[in-house]
Order: sequence, then structure tokens, then C-alpha cells
Amino acid sequence: MRSVKVATVIVTWNKLHHICLLIEDINKLNSEHFQLDIYVVDNGSTDSTQNYLEQNYSSLLKVLQTGSNLGGSGGFSYGLQFVSQLEYDYIWLLDNDVRLDPLALEALVQTLQNHPEVGLVGSQIRKLQEPNTIQELGSFINTAKAHLKTNFGNYSNISNEEILNGKAYINVDVCAAASLLVRKQIVQQIGLFEDYFLHFDDVEWCLRAKQAGWIVAVNPDSIVWHHSPDFKCRPWVNYYDERNLCYCWQKHRPGLVLKRVVVSLPRLVYYAATGRYFLAEVSIRGFQDFLAGIRGKMPRTLNYTECSLEEIINQPAKVFVQSNIYQDDLQSQVLNKMQVEQKLTLWHPPQQLAEYLWLWLLAFFKKPIDIALISCQQPKLYVLNLAKQVYYFTGNGYVPVAINLLGFIQAVTQTISQMWQIYWQVRKLT
Repeated sequence: MRSVKVATVIVTWNKLHHICLLIEDINKLNSEHFQLDIYVVDNGSTDSTQNYLEQNYSSLLKVLQTGSNLGGSGGFSYGLQFVSQLEYDYIWLLDNDVRLDPLALEALVQTLQNHPEVGLVGSQIRKLQEPNTIQELGSFINTAKAHLKTNFGNYSNISNEEILNGKAYINVDVCAAASLLVRKQIVQQIGLFEDYFLHFDDVEWCLRAKQAGWIVAVNPDSIVWHHSPDFKCRPWVNYYDERNLCYCWQKHRPGLVLKRVVVSLPRLVYYAATGRYFLAEVSIRGFQDFLAGIRGKMPRTLNYTECSLEEIINQPAKVFVQSNIYQDDLQSQVLNKMQVEQKLTLWHPPQQLAEYLWLWLLAFFKKPIDIALISCQQPKLYVLNLAKQVYYFTGNGYVPVAINLLGFIQAVTQTISQMWQIYWQVRKLT
């Protein structure tokens, strides 16, 4: 393999710790067959990212300062525009919080060197919290759900030989920009990312490259680890998912826009019926802003309040904590501190079914739990009737919800009404 020049583009905003870990990983890469330069696009961080990197890593990288938070889309476009005018063969896009196997880049470079038909090649992305579990090996368009289907998602302990099955690479529809190597000429041919701010910008970009005749591939020999979506739920992300997915389908698969609205209805009604109307409202806002032609950063604040643990538990209380909240280290530390201070007594559900059913019936008259802290993404719904106060953990904080039949009915009715209006507007549009 001849020596090639690669530019790495990393976009960051207030994640100095993650960036430093990633830079250390890059320094450990097997780089015998390529020259690698690092460009960190700083989206106006307020945690002294630029100063720290320039003081401690000036010989290893160059910081490109955007001056404001342009999101992942704007940040990658800023970096791509800069490096595509320089003398590089390939550009490697990386999320700022991935961890790298020492052969991660070499395997990607080999794919582009040996297969001229491949324009973009992605890595095998594994879950950081479950290092042997695959998060994805690229994705395919799932027409039935008007969404994406991850390739080999949640497979564990499967060999690369089994994955490749005799092929040199896996041909997919899209690859995540968590780790994506691209030929510089493709940037010059198809342009930069769409102004989506966050999410599905890399999906649209891959589909644009395929439309131009290039193959989008995955090489499982290139391995990176990324924070699993199983352990984080940011409600505002749903806004960008729905809005940007509609823009993406409108451009590349117009028939899927209306289908996306239809298949989303049961999920949003379920959110509303389980006290999570704020989640439904975020997605509805995304559909509405798509219809209004709004791109970039979300222009309005969302209509829900996130509380801290200190605000919720300010006096001794019997508390139920859903176990997967403990995946968040900071929350674990605060909860443990409250136990030590005797503000929090953990409540554990009965092990016997008969005992639980009896307790659930009694809870209509007297609640056994003062406060329930449950996951926003995969909630334990059986505690809704057992707690005096219920908070959904979003990953950033805790959203209080009112648990009563009238509120549920009102939320469901409002969700159906709003989605019905969106359905007819999209139908006229498409």
C-alpha cells in the first residue's frame, strides 16, 4: 500500500474530556501506511477546549474555530470545506466521543485503496458500555417503518469472517459519521452536509453519494466504540430525528414522508398514554417545523421542565429507582450520597406476583412509594400507580408528570388531533 495522506475531522462542543481521550487513541493508531493530520472543529465551546488543545496538543492538531454552535452538520461542513481544499487523499470523520481500535483507520484506508468503486467506508461500531456488542455495521432503509434498520445491531461475539461471508466489504445504504472515511473527490463532487444541525445529516450525505454512483461500504476490521443509545435518552433529539428524517425522505424517497407520519402515530399515542406527552410533543414539533421549512438549530425552547435530584429529593423519602438509571455515573454518585445522608430509602418491588398484585390494588388508596424515578426511554410502567410523584429520567434531568386518568385522556386526544392535522398537511405537500 502506498503512503496516503488523511485528514481527520472531529467536531466538538464542550466535550474536552472526550476529545482528549480520542486524541490519545489516534496517537496509538497503526499508521505505517498513511500520514494523518488532525483537525478539531470547535463549535464555540465554553469549556476552554480551544485553549487547552492548543496548549497541550499544538504539535498534533489544528483547531478550526467556528465561533458558535453550528451543530454536527455545520461543524462537519466547516471542517470538510477547509480540508477538501488541501492536499489530502481521504478525509476521516469522527464523533468526538468514540474510542478507537489501533487498526481502525488502516482497515478503512485499505478498503478505499483496494476498491475504487467504494466512495465512503465506515467502521464496525460497538457499544462502549458493552464492548463485545455491535451497535451497527452501517444501516439499510427500512421502507415498512420509513426509518433505518441497523445492520448486525446487537449481535455479540460474531467473527468478522462470519460477517463478511467471503466478501471484501459490506455494501450498505448509509454509514454513521461516528467513523467514516471518504475520498476527498466526493466532497468536491456532492458538496457538504445539509443544514440539519444534528442527526440524519450523514444519512442524507451517504444517499447523495450513492445517487452519484458510489458504493457506501463497511469494513468490520475497523472497530470503534461509541456510547450506546440504549443508555441515553435526550427528548430534544426526537425533534431533530423526525424533522430531519422527513427532509431526507423528501429529497431521496418522497413516498416515505407520509408513511413516517402514519407509523409514528401509535408510538406518540403510547408516549402520551404513559404520562410522556412531552416526548410526543417534541416529535410533533419536529413534524410541524418540517412543514414550515425550518432547518438548522431548533428555533424554540421545548415545553417541559427538567429537575435535578437535589430539587426532587430535599427531605427523607421512600424512592423507587429504575435500575438502568444507574448507567449514568453522575446520577449514581448523587443517589449514593443521598442514601448516606439518609434522604433516600430505596424501595424494591415484591418478588411474588400475588404480593405485587395485592399491593397494586391497595395503591389506589395509599401509595407505598413517595417518589418514582423511571427511565424515559424504557420505563417500568407498573410503578405509575404505586408512587405519589413520578419523574421520568431523560439523561439530563428528571421531568415531573401528573399521573391521572383525565390527564392521560387529554394528552392522547391532543396527540391524535395534532398528528391528524400533520397527516393532511404532509399529504397535500407530497
